[in-house]
Amino acid sequence: MVTLSVITKITYSSLFLLIVSVNLLGQATKTATDKNSDYSYFRGGSMSVVPSSHQDIAWMDSIGKCIEFRDEKMITPVLARLKANSDFKFSVEDGLSLREYLQRHPDSYDEILKYTREGRLEWGATYKQPYESMYDGESLIRQAYLGRKWLKKTLPGCDSKVYWNEDVPGRSLQMAQILSKSGIPYMQFSRHQPGIYRWYSPDGSYITCYTPGQYDEVGIPVREAKTDIVPLTKAFTSIMTEWNDYYKKRKIKPELQFLYSHDFATPPDYDAFFNDWNSKSQKQGKPTINYATATEWFDAVTKGKPAFDKILGERPDVWLYIHGPSHQRALKASREGSRLLTAAEKFATFDALQQGSFRDYPQASFTKAWENAIYPDHGWGGKHGDMTDRTFRTVYETARTIASGILEKSMNNIAGRIKHTNDAIPVTVFNTLSWERTDIVKFTLDAEGKPENTYRLTDQNGREIAYQLIDEHQIKGNRDEVITFLFVADNVPSLGYKTYYLENGKPSPVSDSFKNNNRSYENTYYKVDFSDGGIKSLYDKELSVNLLNTDKFLGAELFTMQSVGNGAGEFTDVQLPTMEGFAKMSQFGQQWSLVSEGALRDVYEFRKEISNVTVVQQLIFYKTIKRIDIHVELNGFNGERYREFRLAFPVNQAKSEVAYEVPMGVVRIGKDEIAGAAGFSKASQIYDTPCSQVHPREVQDWFSASDGTTGITISSDVAVFDWIDPTSNPEGYTILQPVLLASRKSCHGEGNYYLQPGDHNYTFSFYSYGGDWKNGYRYGTQSNQPLKAVAAKPTSGGTMPETMSFISIENKNLILSTVKKCEDDDNVIVRCYDIEGKDSDAKITLSSPVQKAELTNMIEEEGKLIPGSGASLNLSVGHNAIETVKLFVK
Repeated sequence: MVTLSVITKITYSSLFLLIVSVNLLGQATKTATDKNSDYSYFRGGSMSVVPSSHQDIAWMDSIGKCIEFRDEKMITPVLARLKANSDFKFSVEDGLSLREYLQRHPDSYDEILKYTREGRLEWGATYKQPYESMYDGESLIRQAYLGRKWLKKTLPGCDSKVYWNEDVPGRSLQMAQILSKSGIPYMQFSRHQPGIYRWYSPDGSYITCYTPGQYDEVGIPVREAKTDIVPLTKAFTSIMTEWNDYYKKRKIKPELQFLYSHDFATPPDYDAFFNDWNSKSQKQGKPTINYATATEWFDAVTKGKPAFDKILGERPDVWLYIHGPSHQRALKASREGSRLLTAAEKFATFDALQQGSFRDYPQASFTKAWENAIYPDHGWGGKHGDMTDRTFRTVYETARTIASGILEKSMNNIAGRIKHTNDAIPVTVFNTLSWERTDIVKFTLDAEGKPENTYRLTDQNGREIAYQLIDEHQIKGNRDEVITFLFVADNVPSLGYKTYYLENGKPSPVSDSFKNNNRSYENTYYKVDFSDGGIKSLYDKELSVNLLNTDKFLGAELFTMQSVGNGAGEFTDVQLPTMEGFAKMSQFGQQWSLVSEGALRDVYEFRKEISNVTVVQQLIFYKTIKRIDIHVELNGFNGERYREFRLAFPVNQAKSEVAYEVPMGVVRIGKDEIAGAAGFSKASQIYDTPCSQVHPREVQDWFSASDGTTGITISSDVAVFDWIDPTSNPEGYTILQPVLLASRKSCHGEGNYYLQPGDHNYTFSFYSYGGDWKNGYRYGTQSNQPLKAVAAKPTSGGTMPETMSFISIENKNLILSTVKKCEDDDNVIVRCYDIEGKDSDAKITLSSPVQKAELTNMIEEEGKLIPGSGASLNLSVGHNAIETVKLFVK
């Protein structure tokens, strides 16, 4: 691991200040650096100029205009340069650029294939350059499917080995493993201490990566020299001199990269300069200089036994305000769509296996959905950013719609094959997660002409199940005569289903010994005291502990602050909110009202109009499971600039370990970040805050606080959370805070405001338990991936059992992230990962027998036979590892 010292920062600050000063002073007499240059380590080596062009999907202009630029000013001129000069080479950052170009110029395919096979033209190994921890793990893996895997198919005989993500100052914990196990060994990145690194994921896998500092800044002296040989010679000599000791100390082969890239860069022409330099290089003891692709340079510099610096852990993204808080509706659609997509893959696969054929498997629809689900990159906002942002939101919504339709169809198909033992209305409850679970389920029934009190709910054994009618209809269109049931389904099997029945008859009454009012509440699990705007006291009866410290904030209290800043930008720390316009709900004297009581849950609510918005909040207490839901609506937000809303959960723990889910992993604050700070990027951009202290953070399904005895997990309906008191005179204890909304502005000079007027809604689930996050993460995941139900007419001729698991894994620490059809044939892919940091010998149980199984890389290649056949297989999964298995089905 690397700890960045002040001395190192000064060294690299001097490097880049020197380059800039050489340029600004012009072509004056030789500087002291020129006279005292030491580049001897590079004698006999080479300097590789890697021409590229940094391309967001948009940002510099509208999406359409940027596609035109990539065509007319980047790829078309690149092809001309490749034709004119056999030594010229170029690296395109992503695979999407090739898709766009071939759609516009299909006649260029043969030429592109030729140059790519020759190794003179290369394409980045991912679909786009994402905010890594904004997406879930399967979405990041699909970057490699739609990147490297697609490129290999589209350009036979070619490969793509470099992941480009030049702009975003953040790296996700498991990204190195995802890349490495997708056959992508290299990463070209930026906004980090200059150097060549081995970046590790916690399982031990790594990628080799290079950063020049800040991708645009380092090239300024070279670009401003244009084609003038004298200043170009000075600039490249200075670069070489400053890297000399770095390479020598680490015994790195004398292969130096200079990245020629900036926003909207066009292909350079340094042919004459290279000829002049190379004609003198041997005599002057300099390396040769040449064009290269990033892959070519990485392949060269990694030879031998270089002592590259090591990095391990998460680098928290300091641009996180740009997505979740500033584009709440879009990110909500993204998260919902990604969860539905993996659920749809699983049950579409089970549907096909039951049919004995993948003939009807909707592969084209899945491909379209994934292309939409991971299309948005890091270029939110920018010039014409309102158009870009609308497109990004629309593609997320499209993916969600496609996934929802596939999942619904697959579940209906499966439910229609069940052999029912009751003539009543069957209700099939589906579990999309890989563990058996007891949880709430909601379903809506068309009850036209039938009174609401004529149903009893039973399980397949005839045992009556308590239910409650609620006004949360899970149906589109006509709602005049529908009723929605809520009940608790127990022991629904892993990735399977369980059948219940709605029979004619009145339900049995359910007694409740607790008497509640608008100031206090009690059930089997909790005692609660309310205060205006929040929870004053929350006592866990099982653990005998008060869970909240409400001296400053109430539990689940909404508060608002000024939030001046941008989503992304050249700043080095997250731009935090300030106290101007601070308000919290306890100031407004709004009492809670008990608005709904029933057999399974009780609901408290208040509604209050405050500055800029009307706040509606509900607390939902479940009676037969230990769970509290917090529902928040920000209605009619007027789009006030620079306004932020958060929710507070002040934890009553003397010292908390805060943990949160990242893609296919968990980060524990202060333990799992990269060591030290990210360091020098450019003279005006030095990341000197230790990464362990960067906040807020990007989060997936849940965040948690525990003191070793008591744990609290909150399911997240947002993409960003905090744990540090953001107010003046901050408290020292943990205050968990989902960041709901922030109306900031694009940092582009012609960019848009992210105002987000209108209505916004959120739901969080609160869980308490003994121990640490390991005892709570399943709860947080379940709330975001609820049980699903199909209520339909009884069928005849079914053959499947009333309760069934299609696939299960016995190890608690392992999660099955997807089950899907293979991309290349009609076999099945299963992917799992360890979330607890344990080595495991996994046993996977299957409902459909398999002939054999292979361990593959993440894009379903390079299969190696593993033990197992029939209805089970064994798999060794290392700590924090992600493994992909191909099942050969009969």
